[in-house]
Amino acid sequence: MTKCIKVEKKRGEEVRKILVSNDLLNKEYKIDRDEKYLYIPIKEVNEALLNSLIKDVEVVERELEKVKKKKSFRDVIEERYRELVDKKLLALGYDIIGDLVILQISDKVPYNIRKEIGELAYKLIPCKGVFRKKSEVKGEYRVRELEHLAGENRTLTIHRENNYRLYVDIAKVYFSPRLSGERKRIGELVNINDVVIDMFAGVGPFSIACKMAKKIYSIDINPYAIELLKKNIELNKVYKIEPILDDVRNVNLEGSRVIMNLPKYSYKFVDKALELVKRGGVIHYYTIGKDFNEAIKLFESKCNCSLLFKRVVKSYSPKEYVLALDFLIEE
Repeated sequence: MTKCIKVEKKRGEEVRKILVSNDLLNKEYKIDRDEKYLYIPIKEVNEALLNSLIKDVEVVERELEKVKKKKSFRDVIEERYRELVDKKLLALGYDIIGDLVILQISDKVPYNIRKEIGELAYKLIPCKGVFRKKSEVKGEYRVRELEHLAGENRTLTIHRENNYRLYVDIAKVYFSPRLSGERKRIGELVNINDVVIDMFAGVGPFSIACKMAKKIYSIDINPYAIELLKKNIELNKVYKIEPILDDVRNVNLEGSRVIMNLPKYSYKFVDKALELVKRGGVIHYYTIGKDFNEAIKLFESKCNCSLLFKRVVKSYSPKEYVLALDFLIEE
């Protein structure tokens, strides 16, 4: 018997995507169905976390058929490099940005082994180039050092998500493909009367997702990001976006929606966000924490607000998550 989520068919794709984005889908088994429900296999997971991600679901045990498949990159890594994985020197997860793959391998792993793993990724994951994270995201421009391991040694790519395309240079700008679902969610909330302020726009993934808005101000301090944002405006023909190269603390604007996609440091910019948002507007706040309480207390200490939405976006560390909270800023 396999643990799975019992969900109405009309919610099946929505639930599957949430499970995939949070690495909770058990891909060893096929999804089953009956006349009314889907039975989606899941990994072992804390029920509190599951309930925070997906509302109104039932966890059941069911006999499911195993998937017959060729060995994936993850399968091979688990077989050949289990010791490195157990020692947390090699992560099973990876990011795909456009046609480039980014792995997580510790500096402690010898170079020849890193190269070997990179070549395996190049062979088993559809891509044109493979890199590894050489550092954490750092500095004013929020970028990380990368090490080329296999395939083409270039860092500029075109990433596709949510029916639009983005130029991304993985060595010069911050970009997380794991926020695709959040960008889609916010894009669907925006209406034709909204003025959106994207405080940390990068190459513009949130801004372009908000293309239905009346106007979008996209601010970033990184000149490389702004140059790529301009190319992305042309690529997607979203000319209502106004790129602004500056520190957001120097900008004086007013909008009905303010996006704060700077999870590690967003708490430092809450006062500025409250200056930018008009009363009755919404702040989309991303932060890192073990639960939602700290973020809620922070906003309640600074303004009259109501919490409209909250969700765990993804894991950040063993005991912390990237969290999304939407606050209505009241009159």
